[in-house]
Amino acid sequence: MVNDHDLSSFKQACTLADAEEARLSEPDEVARLAKLSKLEYDRQREEAAAHLGVRVVTLDKAVREKRSAEHDAATLPHWQVEPSPLPVDGAKLLDALRQVFRHYIVLPPGADIALALWVLHAWTMDAGEISPFMVLVSPTKRCGKTSVMILLQYLTPRSELASNITGPALFRYIEAVRPTLLIDEADSFVRDNEELRGILNSGHTKVAANVIRSVEVNGEHKPRRFSTWAAKAIATIRCLADTLEDRAIIVQLQRKPPGAKVERLRRRDNEWCAALRSQAARWSTDNFDKLVDPDPQMPEALNDRAADNWRPLLAIADLSGGEWPQLARQACLTLSGESPEETLGVMLLADCRPAFGDAAVIRSADLVQELTADPERPWAEYNRGDPITQRQLAKLLGTFGIISVNVRPEVGPQGKGYRRVDFEEAWERYCPAKTPCAPDSSPDCRPTVPRPVESAQVDGFASVPEAPWDGSKNGNLSNNHEVWDAGTDKTPESAARNDSATTPTPLGDPGGDPGPIPECLRRYPCDHCGGAVGITHNYTWPGRPDGVWLHAQCEALWFDSEGRP
Repeated sequence: MVNDHDLSSFKQACTLADAEEARLSEPDEVARLAKLSKLEYDRQREEAAAHLGVRVVTLDKAVREKRSAEHDAATLPHWQVEPSPLPVDGAKLLDALRQVFRHYIVLPPGADIALALWVLHAWTMDAGEISPFMVLVSPTKRCGKTSVMILLQYLTPRSELASNITGPALFRYIEAVRPTLLIDEADSFVRDNEELRGILNSGHTKVAANVIRSVEVNGEHKPRRFSTWAAKAIATIRCLADTLEDRAIIVQLQRKPPGAKVERLRRRDNEWCAALRSQAARWSTDNFDKLVDPDPQMPEALNDRAADNWRPLLAIADLSGGEWPQLARQACLTLSGESPEETLGVMLLADCRPAFGDAAVIRSADLVQELTADPERPWAEYNRGDPITQRQLAKLLGTFGIISVNVRPEVGPQGKGYRRVDFEEAWERYCPAKTPCAPDSSPDCRPTVPRPVESAQVDGFASVPEAPWDGSKNGNLSNNHEVWDAGTDKTPESAARNDSATTPTPLGDPGGDPGPIPECLRRYPCDHCGGAVGITHNYTWPGRPDGVWLHAQCEALWFDSEGRP
């Protein structure tokens, strides 16, 4: 016979055994539950909690933590970064990052500086309100775009390199992971995808970096906000849409010239990159608060959007110290300073001015005829090889608030056309006319090159007079009287006699010797076409100690011809 005491002892032993078995199976049970779908887990959670002897909310937390740990284990290996245990000098870190890019890739002037600064921006972007895209552009294949992207992948935080992505995948991935997004082969799918371009554009400014989509929640469709705020680099052959390039720091890559030697990039992570990631993580932690709401001194030659793009990078350069404040400003002028290249709309506005001549009105048909008369301008082949139409003309001008009206020209019949007065404000805003000097005017009205950099921004920079009208070159223009007197009846001797303390200084010269022209403001003739108009870029070339200077449109021709003009 089993008495009550023995029965009670037996039940207690069974309970202890069950509890011990439950404790031993807890990790396996939580792991099993973590692999279930959300619906299936909801069906089993109460019974499983009772079996394990815990509250349901406790089990929910354990399952969430298990799922999170499994997700972290599935991330890319280079995402796991242990910050350096020692403080990091910002200037030395930037020097090391710059050296990595120069070690593997032939880059145009200023590009290595911009890339190094952008890497640290990717680590600290949440401190600011603007995140510029890093856009790598080349005229053709095999120019190093993918190699740069691979280096960025192993230097930036939580980086993901993708050769294609859709609009919905873009914002959902950013919302879930917050990566540094590196988009390669963008020429194959971005330019004609307006939805994707709009989502990318939204991520430039933190306050606007959101899209809203309808999602299903418990059988109901509800609006939800998705973030698009992430550092982004884009590689493409030829240009992107204007709206993307306007939000970007653009690096024009070219094919490596014969004889140029760089280390072959083995497309995998290495100890060098791992050490730089560790240092970047420590530097960003130590200096994050100092980069909140930055307001560095900006070069005057940058337009408003370019200044926005460079502001977070210049703040990093100023904080790092050393030579980097000056290097960064020279790089931003080289890569993003105002250039003669115009957007299509501004180009049209400028071409409409001479088309009007002295007339107060012009018919649309006559304006189209004037625009298409010059075969070197885009209007003769604007319409897929055919001349621009009146409808296309009206659409482009309409973006500036200029619309066609009925006009009556002095010669010819009346019809739809445009009035000069409607162009005046747009001309003043986008392409102001340069006031020419009369042949016998004084030297005081000679034009001067705008000052892109003030002395407070880069030491030694001052206003620089424009090159002499006769096309001669002079490294130091301040004491060359022929510069000021070209086109007048003055001789150098008479000019020298008049050069006294009472002689007014030319406009744009604050007084004194401005010194040599800063290197970033010099313009060199193109070694391919010989033209001196437009911006040229310098490239290392075998047998030429000073390298070669090429227009953007001449670079591919030069490299393809192996340096034969």
